[in-house]
Amino acid sequence: MSLALTPPSAGRTTRLTALVSEAEAQEVARMAKEAGLSISAYLRGCALKAGAPAGAGDDAPLRQADALIARMEADLDGAIAALARIVAA
Repeated sequence: MSLALTPPSAGRTTRLTALVSEAEAQEVARMAKEAGLSISAYLRGCALKAGAPAGAGDDAPLRQADALIARMEADLDGAIAALARIVAA
């Protein structure tokens, strides 16, 4: 499974690498898609939650909403830039 590399977003400039099997990569991609998250956002959530103290509240819905809002903001920024290019032409 070949995954496209996306440029880092603001505040996220360090890339971590983990070796997984093809089946594991497909499973992670499937689970991220089901959660409505990018693979990076999904893995960040899993890793950071695993390090959370016992009894910490389940903030997965909030993280998922945050990721969706960030994706919408990026899409809107791209649409605005495209419209600006059209108007300038």
